[in-house]
Amino acid sequence: MNTRVLRYAAIVVVLAFASIASACSSDDGGDTTDGGGGATPADTSGALSITAEDFRFSPSSLTVPSGESSITVTNEGSVEHSFTLDDDSVSEDIEPGDSVTVTVDLTADAGFHCEYHPDQMTGTLSVG
Repeated sequence: MNTRVLRYAAIVVVLAFASIASACSSDDGGDTTDGGGGATPADTSGALSITAEDFRFSPSSLTVPSGESSITVTNEGSVEHSFTLDDDSVSEDIEPGDSVTVTVDLTADAGFHCEYHPDQMTGTLSVG
């Protein structure tokens, strides 16, 4: 092979690699909404979080500060769940694959459950 062909091949390989690397590292700047039909976008700032999946909450016990707190609840299951405080002061439905951020205002421990699976999916928020 002559050097002109080798140079051309090398340039093609370098450009292909650069194109792939650029695509893998780019930030599309997309929004953080979940497309869940009116659900509040998930809070990604390190807030308290709970996952609903396979008819259980994880964790099922969470310590929250006294007063107002935000909790992100993500449904990683294949059926609709809800996050409902036992006193019904907060109740949000969560479609599979969606997340919602709920605000709770607690001065004492409170229970929570899924309205659709109340015997299986329960938990406790402990004020600490």
